[in-house]
Amino acid sequence: MQPFLMPIFLALILSTLLAPAYGHLLKRLKGRQSLAALLICLGLTAAILVPVVFLSISLANEATDAYQQLKDPETLRKFQAWLDPTNNPILRRVTLWLPGSLRFDNLQLASRLGAQAQQIGIAALGVATTFAGGVFNFLMDYFLMAVVLFFLLRDSAYFGERVRTISPLSDEQERIFVDTFRTVTRATVVGNLTTALTQGTVSGLIFLSLGLPNPILWGALTSLLSLVPLVGTALIWVPWTIYLFAVGSPTKAVIFFIIQVVVVGGVDNFLRPLLMEGGVKMHTLVIFFSILGGIAYFGILGMFIGPLVFAMAIALAKVCVSPAAST
Repeated sequence: MQPFLMPIFLALILSTLLAPAYGHLLKRLKGRQSLAALLICLGLTAAILVPVVFLSISLANEATDAYQQLKDPETLRKFQAWLDPTNNPILRRVTLWLPGSLRFDNLQLASRLGAQAQQIGIAALGVATTFAGGVFNFLMDYFLMAVVLFFLLRDSAYFGERVRTISPLSDEQERIFVDTFRTVTRATVVGNLTTALTQGTVSGLIFLSLGLPNPILWGALTSLLSLVPLVGTALIWVPWTIYLFAVGSPTKAVIFFIIQVVVVGGVDNFLRPLLMEGGVKMHTLVIFFSILGGIAYFGILGMFIGPLVFAMAIALAKVCVSPAAST
């Protein structure tokens, strides 16, 4: 069973989260269990599998394009010229306020830019290639997960009865565990991931509407970096704003900056509290490290599994301190 533990575990998690939707659909279909479970699995596939495959292919292509652009001598020349205080009046004024050891010409920012740009390009290309290369394994795991999920939903009463015969928890403790797990997951995992995906999508549309290159790549990176505490999406739009100023597009730079701050930042300030309202919340830093730890242990799927493990730990802790646990 060891090679299949990952998709089985993920199916168990998803069956818990999707049980209310399955129950509602089962009523609409007048008790047709197989059809209800099949529709849930098909809907999940349409929502996850198709976008992941499309995103992986697009990321690999756009990462290659970004790498080529970062190697372009003309682009580097423009950026180096912009960082030269003799050509940039703003930097020239800033230089006058800096001590001699920190001045831009002494830091040799322009001369270091080319090597750093190529290193960044190589790193982005490597990450995207690795991500795309893991799609096949993801597809196999997803197929197994979908099969297990189908039977867990359809035969939930059967499996639930078998688990209760060996569970050390009382009925009340089991109810507390399931309710807490659903609440924590909905308030933290679903809330944060939905917000991150929305921010990435909006950011990609901004790149596309302004005619900037590789909107899918930068949208995906925005979505991923939005999970980073404090700085978040600024790791994308701050360098891009500087770049647009450097290549002689100040109007586009200002528009890009304002839209990113107002729209993408507004999504975080509005959607995240809305999705997490009334739930048991995990701190953003805990979610961030749970995602990193999940990826380290479980690969790409760890982005989802890591926070779910934390949610399970919180649910178990609540069961342990509940009044029913002490009786």
